[in-house]
Amino acid sequence: MKFLLRALLYTLLLVASYQLLLPLLGKDKPAPQLLQQYADQALQQYLCQTPVRWRIGQLDPAFKLTQQQAEQAAHNAASQWNTALGMELFQYDSIDGFAIDFVYDERQQQLLEQVRLTRNLQRYDANIDRRLQSLQQQAASLTTRQQQFEQANRQFAADAAAFERQLQQLNSSNRSRLQQQQQQLLARQQQLTQQAEALNAEQQQLQREQGYLNDTVADRNALLPAQPAEIAAAEVGIMQISARQRSMTIFAYTSTATLELTLLHEFGHALGLGHTDSPTSAMYYALSAQQSALTDEDIQALKQQCGF
Repeated sequence: MKFLLRALLYTLLLVASYQLLLPLLGKDKPAPQLLQQYADQALQQYLCQTPVRWRIGQLDPAFKLTQQQAEQAAHNAASQWNTALGMELFQYDSIDGFAIDFVYDERQQQLLEQVRLTRNLQRYDANIDRRLQSLQQQAASLTTRQQQFEQANRQFAADAAAFERQLQQLNSSNRSRLQQQQQQLLARQQQLTQQAEALNAEQQQLQREQGYLNDTVADRNALLPAQPAEIAAAEVGIMQISARQRSMTIFAYTSTATLELTLLHEFGHALGLGHTDSPTSAMYYALSAQQSALTDEDIQALKQQCGF
C-alpha cells in the first residue's frame, strides 16, 4: 500500500513539473534550435575576440617563398585590418598563433594563371578601347579641319585668279587697290601654308598613334594561348574553423600583391566575416582586378558583426 501511494505521489509531481515547464519551452522555436542559436552566438563572440594570433606553419618549397617573405606578406595583410579599425585585431605569435600553411596546388596555380591572363587581357582591352576612341575623335576633328582648309584653299585660288584678271586691266585708278589685295592674298597664302603644315604634322602623329595601337593589339594577342582554356574560379586560399580552432591554407598566388590580397581576405574570415557583393571589396568571393585594399564595405561589415 505504501508503495502504491509513493508511486502515485511521484506521478503527480512529474505532471506538475511538466505543467510548470511547458510555458518556458515555447511553441515558436523548438529547444534544439535555441541551443544552436546560442552555439552560433557563442562562436561569433569567440571569433570576435581579439587579438587573433597567427604564425607561419607549413611552407611548401614549390612556392619558392622564404619564411621571411611569407611572414612579411601576412604582416602587411594583418596591418591593414589593424590600421583600418584602429586596434590590434591580429598579432604575430610564433608559438601559439593559428597556422598559415602554404600548400602548393598545381591545379589551383594553373587556374590562377588563367585568371591573371584574363585580368591582363581586360587591362589591354580597356587601354586599346580608350586609345582607339581618342584616335577616332582626333581623326574626325582632323578631317573636319582638312575640309575647312580645302574650302579655304579653293576660295583663295578663286580670289587669286580674279586678282590675275584685274592685273590685266591695271591702270592708275585701281593700282593702289590691287596692291592692297595682293598683300592680303599673300598673307592668306602664308596662313594656308602654315595650316597645311600643321595638318600634315597632326596626320603623321595620328599615324604614329595608330602604329602604337597596332603594337598594343599585337602584344595583347601574343598573351593568348594556342589552345584557349576554360576559365574557372580558383580557390587560392581557405580559412577553416573547427572546434574553435582556426587554420589557414594558401594554395596558389601569382604575385606578392595577390598573395597579400588573399591573406587579407582569409584574415577577414578568421574574424567570422562572410563574402560581400562588391568586386572592389577585399571580402568579395573571388580575386578581382578592382581589388587593391580594404574598402569601407569591409570595415563596416566587421564593425556591424563584432560591434567594434
